[in-house]
Parts: sequence; C-alpha cells; structure tokens
Amino acid sequence: MGLLSFLKSKPEPQATPASAPTAAPAAPPPSAPAADAVITRVEIVDERHRLCGYRFNAPLPEQAMIDALVAGHITDFAQKRVALVQITMDAVVFNRHLPLVAPYTVFLLDRKTANLPVDQIAGRIAALRETGCKVALRGVSLDADDAPLLAKCDVVLLHLQEHTLAEFQTLSKQLRLRYPDLKLVVDGVESWDEQRMCASWGANYFMGHFLTTTDKVDPDAKIDQSRMTSIELLNLLRTDAELPAMIEVAKRDPGMTYQVLQWANAPGSGQTTKVTSLQQAFMVLGRNQLYRGLTVSMFRLGGGANKERDESLLEVALTRARFLETCSKLPQAKRDELFLVGLLSLFDVLLSVPMANLVGKMHLSDDIRDVLLGKEGAYGPYLTMVLLLERDKVDRALDIAATLEIDIDGLPQVGQAAFQWAQESMQQTGAD
Repeated sequence: MGLLSFLKSKPEPQATPASAPTAAPAAPPPSAPAADAVITRVEIVDERHRLCGYRFNAPLPEQAMIDALVAGHITDFAQKRVALVQITMDAVVFNRHLPLVAPYTVFLLDRKTANLPVDQIAGRIAALRETGCKVALRGVSLDADDAPLLAKCDVVLLHLQEHTLAEFQTLSKQLRLRYPDLKLVVDGVESWDEQRMCASWGANYFMGHFLTTTDKVDPDAKIDQSRMTSIELLNLLRTDAELPAMIEVAKRDPGMTYQVLQWANAPGSGQTTKVTSLQQAFMVLGRNQLYRGLTVSMFRLGGGANKERDESLLEVALTRARFLETCSKLPQAKRDELFLVGLLSLFDVLLSVPMANLVGKMHLSDDIRDVLLGKEGAYGPYLTMVLLLERDKVDRALDIAATLEIDIDGLPQVGQAAFQWAQESMQQTGAD
C-alpha cells in the first residue's frame, strides 16, 4: 500500500485520552505576512522510487514557520500528496498547527526533545489525530516506555546518521516486526547504496539527497535510440537547421513523431483544427517550445525499470530549471539558457552516463557546457545557489544571490512559484 493510500485509509482514533490537552485555545491568526520566508523541501521517495511528497520547513521560529508554510500554500499541495511538517508539542496544545491541516499533512513530533511523560506525549498524538491529521514520531526506541506511543502513531522517522549501522539495523527490523502497521521513514539517506540497504531492513520511505545523485555510472553505457533522436533534434535546433532536416530526423522514430503531434494538439497550443503533420506541428510549436519539450521528454523516453525514478527526477529538474529561469533580470536569451542548465544538470543522473559523454554529443553554448562540466563559468554561481537551497543551506545561497544582484526579498516568492509551476506542469502532462 502506498503512503497516500495508507494515510487515507488508516482508521481514526476512538477518543482522546484523559491526558490529552482539553479546551485548548483556538488557532491564532498568522502573526504577520510570511511570504518573504524561504521554504525548503526534502524529497520523500518510496520503495518504487516515486516522489510521493516533501518535508517542508522554513528557517524561522515555529509560529513564523507555520505562517510561511500557510502563505506558501502547502495545504493546497497536501490535498493530493504528503506534506511532512515538524512541530513542537506546544504547537499542539495551542493549536498552532490547525492552519496546516489537510488530507495528507503529516505532523512530525520529536520524542526526545519533548521531555514530557509518555502519557502527555500520547495525549498530543491523540489530539492531532482528532483533527484528522496523521502523526510521525522521531527519537523513538525499543524500550517498553515507548510502546504506547508506537501503538498510536502512524509513521516512525529514523535518521540514518544518528545510529551505528548495527543499531540502525536492529531498530528498523524490530520496529517492522513488532509494529507491522507502522510506516518507516529514513532520513539522511545520501546515496543509492544507502537507500537499498535501508530498504532491505524494512524501510518504506526515504529522505535525503540520494535521488539527485548518480547511482552506478557506466562510461560505456549506450543511450537508447529515442533519446539519441531527441539529442539529434536538439542539436539541429541549436544550430538553426532547416525544417526539412528536423522532420527527416523525427520521422525515424514513430514515438517521437507521435509526441510532437501531441504537443502541437495540446489545448494550450491555441489550434482550432487538428495538426496532422510534422511540418505543421513544428510550425505551431516554434523552436523555443520544441526545444524545451524535447529536453523534458528526455526524462520520459526509454521507460523500463527506472520509469518511476525518472519521473521523480523530472519533477526536481523542472523546479530547478524554472527557478533558475525566473530568479534574475538577465536578458531572456540567458534566462532560457539557465532553464536548460537546470534540466540538463540531472541528465548524468538520469542516464547513469558521465556528464562529459553527454555534453560531447550535444551542441551547447560554452556557458552551458562549462557549468555542466563543473567549471565556474557565467552560470556556475546560479547553479550553486539553487543546489544550496535544495540542501537547506539558505544563508550561503542568499550570499551568492546578493553577489549576482538578485532581488533577495523576492527570492522566496520565486522559489514557491517555481515549485508550484513544476507541480502544475507534471499534472498537465499526466505524471502526477
């Protein structure tokens, strides 16, 4: 059962124990507009490598953090996908969490930092669940004192770096054995090898930066024909080739022909009559739209066992690309190139091929080529900035933004808009 199904189907508690807070104050109104706070995200990936949700945070005091998440429309996101948010026990007592309640909001409580008796923590869990929320608990042990808490929560979160491997293995296996209905989430997963190890010990979901890291690079790996066709078309577009040459390449791959016609006939294309030929399709789409479409399609061609992972990578890449495109006041041509930098920056991960091999097959500007090969170049600071934001290193990212003369005050809105744009793009193309 997937995490979304699990969270939706779990029965609600029968009653609040006596130890639960009663007559708690109503949820306070937001203390101030919080749209200027940078919201950070960590991907939550399931056993099938699907990106099923995110852990959301903002580097602010708790009430301001909650206000920022509300302003960032996290509850809209949590109508369909998991939004994991850590809150304090006091937030439950004073109902600070209520503005974030949604069908797939999961509130994370920390057992160790709470420093409360077990019955009071159990009361907080019950109070959360009475509002229809699901509860994740971290800092748990196999001690008998924790048994009542583990019986009441929905999810347990373990951090891989907080235990020795032997301790982690024992803890995860015993939790799976004693509490088979619990979902086990592991944080701090930094490589695919660690992900596979945790999965073998019973983990259901994984958080960390492993998704955007290369798994097993094969210098001699062959790129499948559909992706080679896309690369060839991209090269023709970059070199301003004539239309007949592009049509000839597209015709070699029936799947590519079908895809281009689908794009041209999409509702947003503005066509009142059906486009039935490649020549018409290329004219309708135009070079810029076609280039972007082909770049995105690289994540979806090939299929196979990595299809779910490829969709997850596409979501991250689209968010990254849109952010890079919209974060600055550079001329449109350079912003278009930054969009491509964001998408192409994950191609080596996607294809498990060294980036140098891919760059060698594509006609790219020197600025794009330099940043993809790890050189500083004109776009290097931009990519570094977005990678720091993805890793919750907000202060360092903002320092770089300042040197690039980016509007720092507007950066949070740009980040949230890029995230929402990527979500909408995935839904429009049927990937959600």
